Amino acid sequence: MNSHHLIILTLIYFIPSITAQMFCNMSGEVEEIEPNTKATSPHNPPPSGLTAARIRSRHSRQAGHHHKKLKAVHGVLNIIGWGIILPIGAIIARYCRNLPMAYGEWYSLHAYCQISGCFLGSIGWIFGMLLRNALKHYTLKTHGILGTIIFALAATQVLATCLKPKEEHECHKYWKASHHALGYALIALIIANIFLGIDKQRPAVGWKWSYVAILGVLALAALALETLRLIKLMSHRTLINVDLA
Repeated sequence: MNSHHLIILTLIYFIPSITAQMFCNMSGEVEEIEPNTKATSPHNPPPSGLTAARIRSRHSRQAGHHHKKLKAVHGVLNIIGWGIILPIGAIIARYCRNLPMAYGEWYSLHAYCQISGCFLGSIGWIFGMLLRNALKHYTLKTHGILGTIIFALAATQVLATCLKPKEEHECHKYWKASHHALGYALIALIIANIFLGIDKQRPAVGWKWSYVAILGVLALAALALETLRLIKLMSHRTLINVDLA
């Protein structure tokens, strides 16, 4: 295992763990609620109207805390799986196969990122479905539709990888072009949908700027690698032209 392998695995493991801790801290403290230990019996009459209202209010607060935690888990899993690991996998596929980092095991790392990202994102999507069914007044229809589309496209990408034709096959170049186009479109949809979901989190500003910072780090890494790739590519072409001359 060389230094490139260690650096990439560090990004894969530590960025998601730090992100999870950061977003979980933003979800807030859960208010402790006293359990209702008073049972109804002949010696303990049913609660009065005021007491019943307090019990309903307590149950409502308990449900609200449950929904809040479920929403936080849904958001963290989707941000880590769809919004961080999948883009890292795309960066590995673009910059580690040839230039600027010719790395022999790029495909296994790319596949590991995409599979683990889809796994976490799919769990987050399931939590989102549970949250939608638990809420009486669901108001994130666009977010839910995009989430289902993202899940379907990600499943299509995984299935397409299993059906990948050999490089010498005539269909390979068409498969490669469609795989790349669908992958970049998927990442764009993921980022847009994450921001739609963040708007309903509390505090939304903290979630939003934290994810913007994460995207900024990924974008800067991609920009640096792209610049290095272009420099090496131009140098390589210059050497070829000199040799031909």
